[in-house]
Amino acid sequence: MKLLKRKMFKTANFWWLALFIITVFFHCNHTLNSDEGVVLEGAWNLINNRELYFDFFEFIPPGSFYAVFFIWKIFGVYYLVAKFLAIITIFLTSVGIYKISRHIVDNDWVYLPPFIFIFSSFSWPIVNHNVFNLFFVVWAVYFFIKSLFGYPVKHIVISGFFSGLAVIFLQQRGVVLLLAALLYLFILFIKEKKYIWLKLCFYYLFSALPLVALLFIKWPARLLYKSLIEFPLFNYTEVNKVSVYLFLLYLVILFLAIWWFRKNKSKEIWFLFLLQLVLLVSALPRPDYYHIYLIIFPLYAIFPLMFGRMHGLNHYFRRVLYFGVSIAIFLIILPSLVFVLITCPPFSSIKDNEVLSYVKDNCPGKEDLYAGPFIPGLYFEARKLNVIPYSFLITNHQTPEQFLEAKNLLTEHKPACAVYNFKIVEKFGYSQDNAVDNYIINNYQLAFKKGDNLVYKVNIK
Repeated sequence: MKLLKRKMFKTANFWWLALFIITVFFHCNHTLNSDEGVVLEGAWNLINNRELYFDFFEFIPPGSFYAVFFIWKIFGVYYLVAKFLAIITIFLTSVGIYKISRHIVDNDWVYLPPFIFIFSSFSWPIVNHNVFNLFFVVWAVYFFIKSLFGYPVKHIVISGFFSGLAVIFLQQRGVVLLLAALLYLFILFIKEKKYIWLKLCFYYLFSALPLVALLFIKWPARLLYKSLIEFPLFNYTEVNKVSVYLFLLYLVILFLAIWWFRKNKSKEIWFLFLLQLVLLVSALPRPDYYHIYLIIFPLYAIFPLMFGRMHGLNHYFRRVLYFGVSIAIFLIILPSLVFVLITCPPFSSIKDNEVLSYVKDNCPGKEDLYAGPFIPGLYFEARKLNVIPYSFLITNHQTPEQFLEAKNLLTEHKPACAVYNFKIVEKFGYSQDNAVDNYIINNYQLAFKKGDNLVYKVNIK
């Protein structure tokens, strides 16, 4: 028996090592990604002693910017340092998903959820607030479901701590997690009439709130409200309209899973169902491939239990279900594999980027660059500072007043170069008839073009 356990332990370790190597291999590329660029430029601003929310504008919490900033302080200001932090985050998130699944059921299928998660992540921009936030969400969920069995206070306190950190990295998903956990504990209190659930509510809430309160120590409440609540609430949905088919698909799958387990009494299972529902709803402002596949880990965690229950079914029906689930998993990971192997292969590098080379050679000053509408990573890659407080400017997202403010700052500083890529923002319905683009057209001339990238140089009068 000891020999068997030792062999199983070695096999599991080998499996995790292999999964980690796969994670590193398929994420080992360095490209100019707009979503990664937001975090990189924010951390780059911090490195250059600019104050978040005061000197530059962002509508996401500070967690991601400071995470990259601190690791740069330790290991140096390099893209690969930030990328390795993100790779470790992705991998440890998959471990958390495995732990959630293992807590629910103990069978060999528990290795499937982290596999699906990792393989679906290859096309994601991982130096990103969504990915960093997900790490804390997953581990908060793991410790929360552990607290439902035996009521250990230490687990609910740890869950609250991770939930508070989740808010600091992405406000809406962190708040949704907090509300779902508190609602579930209150439902248990109403159902079972046990005051332990109210006690756990207070422990959970008061272990999360001090972390959130740290934000108000550093920044004024009004500034945080305008940046993190008012702006995304009124300026995000209009520009991010996409098809809701993925949302509807996984909503149907969720309800089918609920029907499948309708007689199950497990508190953990029903919390995961509630959490999955609210996470899907939270993705509605932009329910695309990236944002949906980030948050369906509760369904992944339940897969092993579903496979375990299939053993009692009719042989023919079981084979049909296995085939159907296999096709579903294949379709989940296929787009990611196609993207990374064709569009962005492993070990691809930005060092041969001709636009970046042109900017470095022809825009000498540290504040001699405007990169728009949505290529904020170029500031970090070129080691330039943005002369406007906005990492990107997209019509129907940023306000006309913000465009006018940016135009006035460009007029004042007159950066030597302005780099544009309008292809990136086509999906947002971007309009070039705005204060900033009109200023660039009237005062700059096209000097270099590579693919969809246009480099303008200021007219010298």
